[in-house]
Formats: sequence, structure tokens, C-alpha cells
Amino acid sequence: MTTILRPDRAEARRLLGLAWPVMLTSLNWTILHVTDVVVVGRVGEHEVAALSASRSLTYVAIVTGLAWLSGVLVRASRADGAGDLPATGQALRDGLVLGSILGVAAMLILGLGGASLLRGIGVAPALVEPGARVVAVMALGYPFQLVLVAASFFLEGISRPRRVTMVNLSILPINAVLAWALAGGELGFPALGAVGAALATVIASALGAVAMVASAMTLPRGALRGVRRMDRAAWAPTLAGAVELARFGYVPAIASGLELAGFAILIALSTRLGDATAHAFQIVFSVHNVTFALALGLGSAAGVRAGNAVGEGTASAAIPRTLMAVTLAALAMGACGVALLVGAGPLVGLFPAQADAHGVAAAMLLIWAPFILFDGVQVVLVYALRSLGDQVAAGINSIIAYFIVTGGAGWWLVAHGWGAQGLAVASGVGMLIAALLHGARFAIIARRLRG
Repeated sequence: MTTILRPDRAEARRLLGLAWPVMLTSLNWTILHVTDVVVVGRVGEHEVAALSASRSLTYVAIVTGLAWLSGVLVRASRADGAGDLPATGQALRDGLVLGSILGVAAMLILGLGGASLLRGIGVAPALVEPGARVVAVMALGYPFQLVLVAASFFLEGISRPRRVTMVNLSILPINAVLAWALAGGELGFPALGAVGAALATVIASALGAVAMVASAMTLPRGALRGVRRMDRAAWAPTLAGAVELARFGYVPAIASGLELAGFAILIALSTRLGDATAHAFQIVFSVHNVTFALALGLGSAAGVRAGNAVGEGTASAAIPRTLMAVTLAALAMGACGVALLVGAGPLVGLFPAQADAHGVAAAMLLIWAPFILFDGVQVVLVYALRSLGDQVAAGINSIIAYFIVTGGAGWWLVAHGWGAQGLAVASGVGMLIAALLHGARFAIIARRLRG
């Protein structure tokens, strides 16, 4: 029995070794956003409502960009599994080019059209202009953020996630101090509220992008990977390579964009239920992002290990690796769900808010908490399916679960008087449907690989 279990234990250790740095990285990004909610909450509830309105667009943009760059992790992990080190370096260069292009496009679209987009998704009229100002500032950071993401995916794909963690942790205190100073008018700065918090994120993202690229270029075997090459021969193929990455990632990008659009609908609906509900939903969304960081870490690890299996020429080995990651995610997220059910009240009390916002947030959290187990399972399966080349089906499943089910259920429940509780129910049902659809698809792929 010990001999049989040993490979499973080794794989679990490998997955956790890849996952925990990504978890910390994801928590870092989450803490950046939670910091914004906390410091802006000190300024006033209307400022938090404006921040919430802006995130109905900014979250969609960044998550779409992340998914569009997912091919960097897949290509790098496959090349690393095959021992083709120069191909990993080419994946980095192609990813940096694609990240730059996507970042500039997002900056122009959101910077110039923020107000129109906010009106179009149904944000409360009083929050359109304040929200658009936050969106315009946040848009300036997208070129930096997506370059940072491309370099991060490269490092994760070659199993060097600790470097990603170190860079992201280093910018966390910078963002916190800047957000505190710029939002609240400390250290002699004017009190800019939500706009100040957005500006802090832009500055921190720019510093992080420079540091992440430098970390990728200073790898111990960087010369063998060609990451420091600046010659024309190395960079000439990058545009074609970026196009290839974009083709791989466009369906995941559409799916992720629509997935977040489903949540953006919920955010927009929360602004129509009053400032207290908008603030409460931001608190719950922030808590969600903390727990989701655990799932993202295991999802990234599953994607890397599945990609390694493909590169090694043993794609069927991805099946037990993925199932092990699913088990670990279910255990971790199940434990988080129990903790949230027990400590919902004290947890939401950590966020500066009015008493009515705290009450609404605690009620939503109690409804939402049991569903996060399914959220962890579905994200692991999505990463594994992408690395196995099944990103189109995974994307369609996500669109059904989050855009159609979550967004549609949110509109229907609020329209039928469910109020804030309807937002939590819609979110949870989407997680459940996503886990079921992705699980069914993975079962089909597993049968093909075994056959």
C-alpha cells in the first residue's frame, strides 16, 4: 500500500510546491484590492460605491487580459516538459509583445469609453461619472499589468513561481502606503478618494512590471533559455508568435470576459440597491477573492503539470495529476467555507463600513460560503483543460455558467424582490454549474486520453 501511495504523495507535494507561491501572488493582488476598499471606506460610502461601479469594468478587462495570455503558461510548460529551453524563452518574448498590445488596447477602450460602458451595463446614474473617473485612471495601468502577467505566466510555466511571489510581495507595501496617502489625503497629498486608490495601483503596477521582467531575465539558466537575447533574430518571430498566442487565448479571453461580465452585472445591480448594498457587495467580493487565491494557486499548478505531461509525450499522465489537484482544491475551499460560515460577522466587521452595510454583507456571506468548494474545483479543471488543448469547450462552459446563469439569475432574482440575497444566490449557483460542466468535459477528455 505504501508503494502505491508514494507517487500520489510525490505528486501532491509537487502540486503544492507549485501552488503555494501562486496562492501568495494571488493573495497579493487580492490584498491590493482589499486595501483599496479599506482605505476608500475611510473616506466615505459614496466613494466606495464609485470604486465598486468602476470595478464592474476594470475587473472584466484585467481578467480578460489574463485569460488571453494563458497560452504563455501553456506553451512554456509544454516546452519545459519537453526540455526545449530556447522555446521557453521564445514564449516569454511572444508573451511580452502580446501583453503590451492588449494593455494598450484596454487602456484606450476604457480610458476613452468608460462612462458610456458604465451606462450601458446599468450602473446607477449618480455613480456613472464618479466611476468613469476611476476607470480612466485605472486604465493607465493596463499596459504595465499585462506585461507583468505575461512574465509571471512564463515563470509559473517553467516552475519558478517563487520569483513571481517575491516581486508581487515587494510591491504590496508600496501600493498600501500610496493608496492610504492618495485616497485619504495623508502626507500632504490631496484627498482623491477612489481615484487616489486607482492611481496608487497604477504606480505599483508599473514598478511591478519592471521588476517581473527583470526577474525573468535573470534566471540562473537564462542564457540557455535565451531570455536575455536582444538580437533581431530572437525578436523577429515575436509578432507571429504573439498572434499564435492570441489565437490560443481568444476563446478563454471571451469566456473570462463574459464570466466577469456576469459578476459585473451583479456589481451594477448592487449599485441600484443603494450605497450600503454596493459597499456590502464589495466586502463580499473582496472575501471571495481571498479564498479564490487558494484555488488559483492549485489551478495554475494543475495547468503546469498537465502541460508538462503533454510536453513529455505522456498526456494521459495529466489525468491523475488533475484529479489530485481537484481533491486538494476541494479540501482547501471546503475548509474556507466552514470558516466563513462560523466567522462571517467578525470577518465583515474588519472592513470599515456603516452598520447596515456590515449587516447586508454578513447575510450575503452566509448564503455564498457553501458554494466556494465548487469554485475551487472548477478553476482547477479550467486550467487543466486549457493545457490539454481543450480551451474552447472550457470557455463555452464558463460562459454558460457565469454569464448566462449568474448574470441572468441576478437580474431575475433582484427583479423579483430578492434584493442583496439574490446577488449571493446567483453567484453561488454559477459556481455549482461551472463545476458540473467542467467536470463532465474533463471526464470526456480523460476517456479519450485513456483510450
